[in-house]
Amino acid sequence: MSVYKESQFWLRIVVAVFAAGLFLSVHAVYWPVIISLILTFILIPVRDGAMKLFTRLTHRHLPVDIAILISFVVFVIVMGGLTNVILKPLVVQVNLLAANFNNLVDQTASIAVQLENEQTQFYIPDQVKSVINDTFTKIGNYGVDGISNLVKSVFAIAGTVVEFFVVPIITFYFMKDGKKMVQSFVSIYPGVYQIQLTGLFREIQEVLSRYIRGQLLMSCIIATLTFFGMWALGVPYPMVIGLLAAITEWIPIVGPIVGAVPAILLGATVDLALAVKVLIFYIVIQQVDSHLIMPQVMGAIISLHPVVIVLALLVSGTLFGIAGMILTVPATAVLQILCKHLWFYNSYKEKALNTNGNNYN
Repeated sequence: MSVYKESQFWLRIVVAVFAAGLFLSVHAVYWPVIISLILTFILIPVRDGAMKLFTRLTHRHLPVDIAILISFVVFVIVMGGLTNVILKPLVVQVNLLAANFNNLVDQTASIAVQLENEQTQFYIPDQVKSVINDTFTKIGNYGVDGISNLVKSVFAIAGTVVEFFVVPIITFYFMKDGKKMVQSFVSIYPGVYQIQLTGLFREIQEVLSRYIRGQLLMSCIIATLTFFGMWALGVPYPMVIGLLAAITEWIPIVGPIVGAVPAILLGATVDLALAVKVLIFYIVIQQVDSHLIMPQVMGAIISLHPVVIVLALLVSGTLFGIAGMILTVPATAVLQILCKHLWFYNSYKEKALNTNGNNYN
């Protein structure tokens, strides 16, 4: 490769990295794009299913634009039904929990005193008591606002009018021209690199699509099981606990533990025996999740060691908060694919050279 071609290649790399950095630095841009990507991965099976069904019934080809619009209509109908069935009673429970939150905090804080009485002989050091009291004081100060804004926080990203209209538009064109967009980006690089880049984007697309669909299904399953379990046990606010379980399911390893703590504390406000039952329920659910649900739904989509995931959680949580923790696994998986391609760059290059010869753009 000539010096000019080499310089041209690295200039394109620099431009691509700069564009990615600029994209990530503008919050108003990347959140609608991330939401659009998630919706694209969710709706693509609906689009493909509509096209296959139309072809089977009429023996004619359904235009992609119409199939995409059908998938949008199906999504709106499903979300409308879920809103009426789930969201309305959920908002009622959230408001009730917010109204009673301070009383619940006081009841939970008194559990430590109940444990350390003459009958149980359960000793709690003064330092631990101080930490517990400080923790509940902070929870009491910030908890009401957090709970009352819980549902708003879930839908806050799509709260502005601009994003409300931008997300469907971006999603539509991702579903229609996603492959063309990738191919347009790949084509600006010399032919010797195009096979590697095409394979790179194919791997990223496959991992992200399978992860998002699998994680959504797992969240729905865990939320449903948690809701019915809390309802059957008589724990207050089962829908709120189910929603929390669905959200924390996206945070690997530590998420289910975090989601279990409020349920156990709410159970303790009713009865200590109920708290023990809730703890046992969550242990059973996590075992079922880890050994039955996750292997069936997720399979071996992402091969990351738990230590790597925990370290990535610490970094992403420090830098980006809860959103960063939720995006830890897919972001780490994409980084893993990028590193794999860069680490074996010479092998990919040699393979591409043998395939294409000296075919440069």
